[in-house]
Amino acid sequence: MEILDRLKSIVGIGKATIELSQVDTPVRAGAELHARVTLRGGDYDVTVQDVRLHFDEERMVYTAQGRGDFAFWQQHASITIPMGGLLLAKGEEMSLPVVLTLPADLAPNAEALRYVLVAETEIPGLNPKHAVPVEVVA
Repeated sequence: MEILDRLKSIVGIGKATIELSQVDTPVRAGAELHARVTLRGGDYDVTVQDVRLHFDEERMVYTAQGRGDFAFWQQHASITIPMGGLLLAKGEEMSLPVVLTLPADLAPNAEALRYVLVAETEIPGLNPKHAVPVEVVA
């Protein structure tokens, strides 16, 4: 049954998820960014080794004349929360408060510059990930 569960999760059926909520935004450079990470079990039990958060800068990149899209530029801060192979049971929900200190030299959001907070974890066969925009103000 485990193989069938993994095959279903590859196409997004019944897999565990990760979600960011209660993100304190807007935030100033050099301040602490508070958020909550929630892990939700899917249709079967999985082990969680760690939860990683990173604060990324994205910049507008032009791929053709007059057309552009935001792309990863650099990572400014990160934190890893070790979970030690914790078992996330079927349908179980686990919520963790997190704090990430931002660098003091961040530029405020602009037309071609934005920031995102990303939470991700590695579950065997899966890599749940969730990102939310964060506004940095002067």
